[in-house]
Amino acid sequence: MKSSNSINTMLTCLMLTLPAHHAIAIELDAHEHGSANLDIVIDTYTIQMSFHSPAVNIVGFEYATDDKQQLLLIKQAEDSLSNVNDMFSLVGNVSCQTVKASANWLTEHEEEHDETPSSEHAEFIAEYELTCKQLNNLTAIEVNLFEFFPAIADLDVQMIYAGGQVKQELNANNTLIELAY
Repeated sequence: MKSSNSINTMLTCLMLTLPAHHAIAIELDAHEHGSANLDIVIDTYTIQMSFHSPAVNIVGFEYATDDKQQLLLIKQAEDSLSNVNDMFSLVGNVSCQTVKASANWLTEHEEEHDETPSSEHAEFIAEYELTCKQLNNLTAIEVNLFEFFPAIADLDVQMIYAGGQVKQELNANNTLIELAY
């Protein structure tokens, strides 16, 4: 599929253009509390998004747990993050269907058994893929993550689309990614 090849090429370009600090930040052992990342690629008929956040921004802790209430918080967060229509609003006369929407809690377990839970790191990774009609009518993407997860202070956005590349920092008072063709 030509569209799939274009997306793969655009994703490769996006990954090559990321600043070194961003590439490090997506590793489980190096992240900044309060910050999260959103990468977006928009092709002719497809929108792909990848969201990464330290778990503390989402559920208030970032260590492996057996606590039933904390496990419930993780499950609820995965369910919320998996709902692309709650997390993002597409602005413009565009019709999209969700192809993929998933969210996962990932934790790093220390090799040594005497490590305390506070030495562990965990994050949430959510991935979305939408197939759209009239995607050229898309004028903006409203990011609603801040409403659901107020511990996210800033969201670093990188986007590639037909209009070029966008690098933008969003916060609770600035939630709109505008597209200019």
